[in-house]
Amino acid sequence: MYVKTTILMLFILSMVLTSCNIGSKTYEVIWAEQSTSSEETIDSAIKRLSDAKIDFIIDDSGNILINERDLNKAVMCCS
Repeated sequence: MYVKTTILMLFILSMVLTSCNIGSKTYEVIWAEQSTSSEETIDSAIKRLSDAKIDFIIDDSGNILINERDLNKAVMCCS
């Protein structure tokens, strides 16, 4: 009985820790797409996002990605 309980608790703990992704940063929203935006538009978007202290990354394709949780803030400051 003790072994089954221990195994069950370890399994539940591993599932919880795996699904949490503690501390991970994901960028899910494309704010500016390189293929449809001019260089001036991309530069302006980078400046406005930086001024508003919104985290962003530029992917390998040149797209600007922001966190989904920052989408409303980006719309308010950078549209």
